[in-house]
Amino acid sequence: MNSALAKQNKINTLLNRYFNLGVIVLALFLLLLSYLLLLRPKVDEVVLSAQETITSQQRLLSAEKTRLNRLEEAVSAYSQINPIDIERINSILPNDYDKEALFGEVEEIITNQGFILTSVNIKKDTDRELASNGEEEEEILPKISENLGVISLSLEISTVDYAGLKNLLISLEKNLKFLEVANVSLSDGNTVSLNLVTYYYK
Repeated sequence: MNSALAKQNKINTLLNRYFNLGVIVLALFLLLLSYLLLLRPKVDEVVLSAQETITSQQRLLSAEKTRLNRLEEAVSAYSQINPIDIERINSILPNDYDKEALFGEVEEIITNQGFILTSVNIKKDTDRELASNGEEEEEILPKISENLGVISLSLEISTVDYAGLKNLLISLEKNLKFLEVANVSLSDGNTVSLNLVTYYYK
């Protein structure tokens, strides 16, 4: 009996001695279990999302670098173009048109042929007029492109015969500005109705 009591006392002594250590080990085990079951999936999700974001940003950076290289190549190629050629191109298809300047250019071509410009009407694709219902505004000319604007010229020219009309059309074709003849009509009274179309960059 004494032996059994001594053994029980020894066990109680060991339990008392290592109780705190056991509590610490158990607490650590529970923390580890909680991390594995609860926090670890969240951490993995955050890490995966961060990796995807980094990959996406790297792809975007690569695309921007490619775009920048192309722009630099375009700038380099543009800088090698003769300024006189650039001026000619801008004259043919300018960034915008001044109606008064356009009228002066067309009038000069016509008067140089010895004809009289009796009427001119210039319309730009950005001009608007009242719709048939009288309420809403609508565009006068149809759109061709988001980057290309249109200007229409309706001309009435007098003292023109058939041969003179041919010479006038040739002069318009040779003009530095791009002028497209949309419609032409010659009446018996030596009067020409001429519709021209020209373009500009928006």
